[in-house]
Amino acid sequence: MKLMIAPVLCLLLYPAASLAQKQLPKSARQLLSRRLPGWRFVDVSPEVRKFFKEEMKGKSPALITGDFDGDKRLDYAAIVERGHVAPSERRFYLAIFLRRGAGYKMHFIKRPNGEYIYLAKKGSSDYNYETDKEITYANDSICTGIFEKGGSSFVYYKGKFVSFISSD
Repeated sequence: MKLMIAPVLCLLLYPAASLAQKQLPKSARQLLSRRLPGWRFVDVSPEVRKFFKEEMKGKSPALITGDFDGDKRLDYAAIVERGHVAPSERRFYLAIFLRRGAGYKMHFIKRPNGEYIYLAKKGSSDYNYETDKEITYANDSICTGIFEKGGSSFVYYKGKFVSFISSD
């Protein structure tokens, strides 16, 4: 069984949330604050934090960059949660910012089936468990994961992001 082998290899390191915040452009932060007031980057589990610290130095499980729509411009994706809430009330959101002119267009996904994100590079292979077929990413894509349990991929297709289960 493909138990998170590719996603674990692609995982990104956990920097301080303030560093990740600085890397998300101001106009993107403003869009997100209008949509989800009081947001913050996800506080990953101790297991994910340990893995990032030991194995994947220098990257974030909460913020990635890539060319998600194939226009050769730098886009951003962040997994966030609403401010400080009780553990039973935690909900994760995936905010994707596609570069448009001098600003960004935000795509907002509620309950993205994951506690962290990582990048699947254009041309890399993965497995779609819903169609039971190998796939090759046409553009950089966003993957979410639940540590050692599973995850989903989000790909840009015909103007929107579609998802499929890519690890179990």
